[in-house]
Amino acid sequence: MSGRRYFGLAFDLDGPSGDALVNGSIWRKPGYFAFGAYGPNRAVPRLLELLAGLGIRATFFTPAWVVRRWPELCLAIRDAGHELAGHGDRHEALFGLPADEQRGILERAQQTFLDVLGAEAHGFRAPSGDLDATTIALLGEHGYRYSSSFRSGDLPFRHEVNGLAELPAKSLFDDYAAFAYTRSPNFPAGLDRIADYGAVFRSWREEAVAGADEGVPVTSIWHPKIIGTPGRLVLLERFLRELRHEHGIRVTRCDEIVADYLGVGAA
Repeated sequence: MSGRRYFGLAFDLDGPSGDALVNGSIWRKPGYFAFGAYGPNRAVPRLLELLAGLGIRATFFTPAWVVRRWPELCLAIRDAGHELAGHGDRHEALFGLPADEQRGILERAQQTFLDVLGAEAHGFRAPSGDLDATTIALLGEHGYRYSSSFRSGDLPFRHEVNGLAELPAKSLFDDYAAFAYTRSPNFPAGLDRIADYGAVFRSWREEAVAGADEGVPVTSIWHPKIIGTPGRLVLLERFLRELRHEHGIRVTRCDEIVADYLGVGAA
């Protein structure tokens, strides 16, 4: 059994950002906008209360557009001791974009963090998990210390491009796969029902505990608009309590895990 037993508690606070915001179609889809806005409007306040009661700090990967639209909420997240990290400007998929376009997105995002939160982001998660060597190089140029975007590994590592730290995330811990479903259009495509909560809990527990036993820090890709309903927060609380009290797993921010494994200073 490993001495390092971590669970990286990470939320993608997308709100109503994403492709529909980038192309403008979201303004013709009030239902889809409301689906996204549920995260900052209703779920995050509940989530902050839960985490405060548990004494746990988390990382919130947040598009700059969300920071600009919900500044007081983001300040409350920061003031509660959580990490606010980068997630693009409007949740743009960066892979394949020209370097100048990627650079502009990162510059706008960091300027927003500086203006609203008083400091640039040190962590980054690529929207949709898509990034390339150009993105990695630009992240280093714009003050980011680590990424949590790749799904291809277990242990934290450094990218060959510039030594940027990477904390891999786990697709199993993406709540879209288990819980997300909207209509008009059906999304995610091909998903026809919500997974059984008990089965999801068992899958999460087995993967997190087995990872901790190997010294692998499992990191989540949860979204407040998905995980933040009353019933799912009961499930989340049970899961976090069991990790800590029955399996001795430290649940914490992503930057703290990167600092321990790779010596990258926590923000």
